[in-house]
Amino acid sequence: MDYQKAKTQAGFWLEYVALRLVVALLQLLGVDLASALMGRLWRWFARFNPRHLRAERNLAFAMPDLTEGERSSILSQMWENLGRTFAEGLLLPEVALQPERVAMSDKLTADLQAIGAKGIVFCSLHQGNWELLAIGCAMVGKPIAGVYRSLRNPLSEAYFRSRREKAYPAGLVAAGAGSVLRLRSIARGGAAVAMMADLPDGTGIQAPFLGGPSSLSKLPVTLARHLDLPLVAARCRRVDGAHFCIEGERIDLSHSDDPDADVAEGTRALHATFENWIRSEPGQWMWATRRWSEAVLAGEARS
Repeated sequence: MDYQKAKTQAGFWLEYVALRLVVALLQLLGVDLASALMGRLWRWFARFNPRHLRAERNLAFAMPDLTEGERSSILSQMWENLGRTFAEGLLLPEVALQPERVAMSDKLTADLQAIGAKGIVFCSLHQGNWELLAIGCAMVGKPIAGVYRSLRNPLSEAYFRSRREKAYPAGLVAAGAGSVLRLRSIARGGAAVAMMADLPDGTGIQAPFLGGPSSLSKLPVTLARHLDLPLVAARCRRVDGAHFCIEGERIDLSHSDDPDADVAEGTRALHATFENWIRSEPGQWMWATRRWSEAVLAGEARS
């Protein structure tokens, strides 16, 4: 084994051991205290992260009528929510054993029950704690499969996956080559396939989002239309500490002779729903992504 490979392996082991220690500490604290502690730490220290400046700039662009104090408060709420979400994500098996923490709206429950045994394309945004959507689906008898990005460290990857698998009874699919085919197979089998759709996507469509042109992910709409499956948008809104309410609605899709136009229309409708949710609770959305180009943020283009 050469020196560089040995150094990499040692780094993987150190990272893995640190991860296990953090999880053990959070388990010792319990879900409520772990969530609150991590949220407070992120609220205090994340503002020194370079991503805070990006989040600040994005928020000022998307919601220019806010005062500086209002923006500061929203970003503090955002970092606390992300810190809590991080802790709750590490404790996902423990949260799954306490389903009373997650309530599902009557409307969404009725919609999912009306769909019955048919598969669903279930998409969400990085608001509240998006990981807990799987727990909500399980509560109404709809198995769910999740899409995730695998970690570079194989030790941490195997550990994370083992802790998340129980929350996703229909399977976990690593994003990459072949993932779309796997999702199609799962959805055709009657499960819900869950994916995030609010991140910028270079293969998506160009359309307005929160006041500026952006590249919108079209994968959920493309998959739902191609397979003739219901498309459901949902969010897991934080209502009180580590307690949540899942809300959502079905997105109606057109089936004309022009599939590209149908996908574009559905994608805009999906992201309009996301936009309404973000504006209603901006402190629970992740503002630090590269949502708009530098030219757009500089004011050279705005919808």
